[in-house]
This record gives sequence, C-alpha cells and structure tokens, in this order.
Amino acid sequence: MTNKEKFKNYMLAGHGRCFSLLEHHQEEYRDLILYGCLHDIAFDLQCEDTRSLFIYNLILQYEDYSYFLNPAIQKFLSEEVNTDWHLMHHLTDLLGLFAYDYHEKSAEQALKDKYNQMYEIIMTRRHSLYVHELLQNFEILCTCLLLNSDFDQALQIFQDIGAYFIKKRHVPDEDLHFRFESFWFWTKEKYPVRPLYRQIRKSAGTSGELRRFQRVMYIPEKKYKPGKRRFKPRNQEIQPNPETERISALEILKNHYDEDALAMLISYYQPEDKNILLESLNQVIIDRGDFLGWHHITIEILNQAEKNSAFPDEALFWIYENSQCAYCRHDAVKIMKNRHILTDSIIEECRFDAFEETRKLTEKIF
Repeated sequence: MTNKEKFKNYMLAGHGRCFSLLEHHQEEYRDLILYGCLHDIAFDLQCEDTRSLFIYNLILQYEDYSYFLNPAIQKFLSEEVNTDWHLMHHLTDLLGLFAYDYHEKSAEQALKDKYNQMYEIIMTRRHSLYVHELLQNFEILCTCLLLNSDFDQALQIFQDIGAYFIKKRHVPDEDLHFRFESFWFWTKEKYPVRPLYRQIRKSAGTSGELRRFQRVMYIPEKKYKPGKRRFKPRNQEIQPNPETERISALEILKNHYDEDALAMLISYYQPEDKNILLESLNQVIIDRGDFLGWHHITIEILNQAEKNSAFPDEALFWIYENSQCAYCRHDAVKIMKNRHILTDSIIEECRFDAFEETRKLTEKIF
C-alpha cells in the first residue's frame, strides 16, 4: 500500500494520524483532502455525525484554503446537493465552520444563497418526491442558520417556514410539524420554550406567517399510554454449546479464513486460541461497502474485550489501526484506557480524531 493509499484510508476513517502524516507531505495529500472536502466520508452519519470538522481542521493546515473552499461552495450551490441527505449535511456543516468559526464571508453568502434557492423551489413547485427530499435538506440548512444567527434572523426563518405552512394548509398540522421536527428540537435547545413562545407571539403582530408557524410547531406532545400486552412469551431458545461452537470455528479457521468462524471464535475465545485469532484478524478485508463483514468482527471483539480481561490487547490495537467506524475506534480506545495500554502516540492522535467523544476521552488524560 502506498503512502497516499494509507493516508486516504486514515482520512476515510477519521483517524487522528492524518495530522502527523500531513505535517511534511502537504502537497502530496492535497488532492485527497479535496476529495474529503467534496464528499461525505462518514462511515455512519447518524452514529458518528459528519466528518466536516475533521476535514475543516485538515484544510486549515494549508495557508491557502481557497483551493478547498471554492470547489466546496460550487458543489454546495449545485442541484446535485438538493436531494443528497448525506452530502448536504457534510457541506452545510463544513461551510458553516468557515462562515461562523473562520468568518469567511464567501461561505456565509453561499449558505444564504442556497437557502434562497431551496426556499424558492419548495414554495413554487408542486409536491413530488424531489421536493420531499429537498425539504429534508432544507431543514438541515435552516438548522445551521438558526444556530449561528441572532433572534431577528431566526424570526425570519420562522416566518418563511410559516409561509410554507400556509401554502400547505390542506396538510394536517402534525404532518407539517414532523417535516421540521429536527429544526424545532434545535430551536428549543437554543431558546427556552416559554420565553420563545411569548417572543414569537409578541413579534407576530399582523404576521399571519409567524402565527401559523407558532400554531404548527407548538403542538403539545401526546401522552403515551401503553396498551395491554397481547403477545405470548416466546419459547426459550436452545442455547448453543460454547465448546462445540469454539472447536467448530477452530477447525474451519485452520483450513481457511471465514468471517463467520472468526466471529464465533471471538465469542467463545479461550487463551490458547490467541495465535489463530490474530492470524485470522490479519486476513480480514476492510471494505467500507461491506457493513456486516469486518464491522461485525470489530463489534464482537469489543463485546468480548469489555467483559473478558484475558482477551488479547492486540485485537484492540487492530481495531484502532483498521476500523473505518469512528464509534468502534472510540470504544476500543476506551477499553485500552481502562487496561492502561494507551501509548503516548495514540493519545496524541486521538486528540485530533474525527469523533468528538474520542477527543474528549483522551483530553482527560493530560
């Protein structure tokens, strides 16, 4: 594997080692970082969040960040992003960092231009699958602008959304509320609910848009009433014999590598299995498209390592080096910390990891 291939793998994984590798090879890896800038590289967006902060910090290692920012703005303003939920998250977060952390005016203007572009579409086109998907991405953009604006700007967003609600007056309020549920969650995180209600009401005046927004978004939460238990308890499943399963896994792995057999061996691991376990781990193929293959192996390792102190440390180091899932890497680092096997170099790398919880975990060590 070439140095560029190694760097790309680390970058796709959100690995903090990228920063030390970049220190003396900025020109060599410039195009790879541009790739990370223009693509959503998170392994699991809902679990890990975007890698935008990670990419943003890599970009700031360069004096001329326009090489990355200008193509990002161009792509963000293209129609391609309108219905790509993952890419919209990534680029909105990335430009938001440039606009509100670095105070880059071109990024801030791009966010506003995209808002106007998408708002015009949802207000002028008939509802369709395209508009439905675009609306989901519009909510992402509204949330970014809300969290980085003052109350007057927030009121304008409320008013725009209220105008959309008026346009969709034939749609039940509960459905309209659901379309902006995430936006409303972050609104309540930023502004206390009752003062916000009073302020919107005060600002509404003759604005039908703000009154409509208030009416839709302030739907009281329905109290959940559990129903009666109507199902019968399941029959007790037959539990496998651990030793039989372990021996079966060993016999398979002695002849050839097999993912299922490796997962079984991990589940029923005994200390004498260490060599064949580590040999088999070196044969695991890390393919980001194969969510159930190597990822299943890492989860089995983490489950065993957490409850079995005799489980090899080397397996945790293997996850740290190879996992494309930042969440799994965090769990491996957490167990390594509890076992007191974290090295100084790993601690330093974790300070730049894409996953916030990993950075927090190692910050406490210093």
